[in-house]
Amino acid sequence: MDGKSALRSLRILLNESSNSDFLDSRASYEYIWIAAKEFVDRSNCLTTTQSITTVANQAQYTLNADFMKMYLKNSGNNHYLKYNNGSADQFILFQDKEDAIYQNSTASVEIPSKFYIEDDPNLDSRISSTATAAGASSGGVCTLTDATAPFADVSVGDIVHNTTDGSDGYVVSKTSNSILVTALFDGTNNDWTNTDAYIIQPQGRLRIVFNPPPSTSGHIVTVYYIQKPAPVFSDYGVYRFSEQHMQAVIYYAAFLYKYRDRIPNFGDKFYLFFDSQVRKAANSLNQSFLRKGFGVNLRGRK
Repeated sequence: MDGKSALRSLRILLNESSNSDFLDSRASYEYIWIAAKEFVDRSNCLTTTQSITTVANQAQYTLNADFMKMYLKNSGNNHYLKYNNGSADQFILFQDKEDAIYQNSTASVEIPSKFYIEDDPNLDSRISSTATAAGASSGGVCTLTDATAPFADVSVGDIVHNTTDGSDGYVVSKTSNSILVTALFDGTNNDWTNTDAYIIQPQGRLRIVFNPPPSTSGHIVTVYYIQKPAPVFSDYGVYRFSEQHMQAVIYYAAFLYKYRDRIPNFGDKFYLFFDSQVRKAANSLNQSFLRKGFGVNLRGRK
């Protein structure tokens, strides 16, 4: 289901006409994106890895903007990552931040024993400059080009403003350090003209902290994580998870619309459908990927 089909399905579910004043394309896309992130967070259906190269005596490393949470667990139900010191792989276990701070292990070691995740307090700097080429809108997206290549630290999902025509929106994909695909709304033209001024506001990130810090540079860390879905704000864009899960996503978006409309009873019904579908999907995906499940028996012995 591409973006155009998703908007149509949402409109039909809400019993709204194609010229409805209640529905707004930008809000619909945003609600569907929120729904897609909720679905992925609960079903763990999108996974990927990040490779980190250590720096001597440095404990903190920024995670990718699409990082949602850790993924793989060992038989003890502990998250882990892979640490290669150049000759062999070792596996480091997750620990609570509170425990790490209490241990107060600041002396560097060759291979850290634990790691934890925290918010990164260092927000990437805002980027502002001008477009160096035109980027007409097509299917709801338009290309921002800056030949000076300032987009190295830009990520999908970052907020972008065209301050010349008053539009704003999101980065939906990154072609290179000089070319971004964006979706713009609420401006005069909602596209890019040569010399249009822009501002890009990077999103907040998380970071990984090793405890104790590694003493050696050049070691390779592989982080296995659940990946935040890239936003779809165009007619022809699609989410990376299976097509069969889009119905649940549309129901969650409808739930958000109904709460905005102050009709929670309808919204609750939509949410219950989403909840049942995401539970079903999570169970099915765990079986398909041979993931381990954990059961608890609360009955006492007789």
